[in-house]
Parts: sequence; structure tokens; C-alpha cells
Amino acid sequence: MFGRRGSGKASCALESESAVMEAMIQLLARREYSQHELRQRVAPRVADEVMLETVLARLQQQGYQSDRRCAGMLARQRAGQGYGERRIRHDLRERGIENTLIDEALAELDVDWFDLARQQAVRRYGDGPPADARERARRMRHLLGRGFGYDEVNHALSAPDD
Repeated sequence: MFGRRGSGKASCALESESAVMEAMIQLLARREYSQHELRQRVAPRVADEVMLETVLARLQQQGYQSDRRCAGMLARQRAGQGYGERRIRHDLRERGIENTLIDEALAELDVDWFDLARQQAVRRYGDGPPADARERARRMRHLLGRGFGYDEVNHALSAPDD
């Protein structure tokens, strides 16, 4: 229905509030979505924008959808995958999460970003130091791309006894 792209079937229009509600609940049953994401996924199939906003508000009131819960879930998931704070913040913004909720979700994480950056460096490149400046720059670019700050990257690439 929603999750299968290119299945060849034409998507049908959702004309009643109950149909829109059911479609959104089916999406939310699989994973957490932000309001922005739900709106993007369902809006092309709904002609009445007022009805769409009404259903989104009802889902939030009934506890089926929560941007706070979505932000926390995604932040925990991305941190577990070894991404830094900057990348997680960017991913949450891309999903339409407000900055205050992003700050709350990141504050709730019990993550030592310096340690996580070092773990990612060791996982990718081993425990040894970079052989030369070119290799160090390559490792820095990789860790910066994963969303770690310069201080965290320098810590990760420094010798363990520093």
C-alpha cells in the first residue's frame, strides 16, 4: 500500500476520515513517523487538506503519533549505529522534528560522543595510528561525515595514551 514503491498498482484516493486514519495507523504500526513524514506520505492521496490535518491532530491526541517519541527513537537508533550528534540532529531536522524536541532527544541520550567517535575509528581502521597526514585526513573526513565534531574526531584519532 504505502511501503511498496514501484509495485505497479495505482494508489487510490482516500476520501473519508476513517480511511485516512486507517492508512496512517497502518504506517505507524510498522515504525514511528513524525507528523511531517505522515503528511508527506498520505497527502498525495487525500484531496481535502483540512481533513488530513484533522486526522493528524486526532492521531496525536490519541497517542498514536508523537514527534517527541519519534525523535527519541531515531536518536537512539542513530547513536547505536555509530553516528555523531551533528548527523543525528540533521536526520531529525530532515524528518520535520522541531529543534526543541531534537535538543530533548539528544539530551536524553546517555552517550559519550568522544568515546563513540573512537569506537567508530577503531572499528573502521583498527587500533593503530594513521600512517601519514594523508591517511589522517581520510580518517578525519570519514568521522566528520558521520556527524562527529572536530574535537571528537581529534580525540578519536589521537593515541590512546594521550
